[in-house]
Amino acid sequence: MPLFTRPAPVQASERRLGRRAGVKYGGGASWLVTFVDLISLMLAFFVMMFAMTTLDAPRFDRAAASITLELGKTVSPVEREPPEPLSVRTESQGRGYALDYLKPILTEKLARDPILRSTSVTGAGDRLVIALPTDLLFTGGGATLSNRARVAIGELATALAPLPNRIALVGHADPRPTQRDGPYASNWALSLARADAVARMLAASGYTGRPTIEGQGDSRFSEVAPTLPLESRYALARRVDVVILPERAP
Repeated sequence: MPLFTRPAPVQASERRLGRRAGVKYGGGASWLVTFVDLISLMLAFFVMMFAMTTLDAPRFDRAAASITLELGKTVSPVEREPPEPLSVRTESQGRGYALDYLKPILTEKLARDPILRSTSVTGAGDRLVIALPTDLLFTGGGATLSNRARVAIGELATALAPLPNRIALVGHADPRPTQRDGPYASNWALSLARADAVARMLAASGYTGRPTIEGQGDSRFSEVAPTLPLESRYALARRVDVVILPERAP
């Protein structure tokens, strides 16, 4: 009796049935290769279709701003316009987050602080203004931050730190003259010193941006709620404005 026997030949009909059932008869399941190639081509097609779609820039801005302020994760906004070529006269800075969407989010975040809840966040043309009453931040006639104010500005720094927008700090004062023997010769010097104190505290609290600092003294007093009593107007005039601009910081 031979040790090895030759297998019985497979009939053609059995081979066809075996292929349909995935049974190997003398060869691999070659149809799997074709199937995998087809799936790969379909995936490549859908990836190309997605890459060719146009991203909704306003909706992306709103989503990016929400992620940034709530989770502290910076998301690059969509460029709506092609960047301008750099030259001596022009510099392309791009756009920051949409201000109309930042306003309610910042208002909600500042309302959580016992000092900052009294601040107002208003839209002024192409900018967003957070008005910080100096009576809650500084001692009377001075530019030294109180301990409570330092904590409050630390909370403000946390809210501003993830924003790519350019920021300016503008100090204001009421029209009453400063003390003759005081450290500040004018309301302009006092308003500038207060804006500088806020900027320094923001930096000490982790804000890494480079805001511009400006003192306007009492030059804008005529615009402060002209229908209110004079003392109320004085209180509103003594403030430091945190101005959030639409363009990105350089």
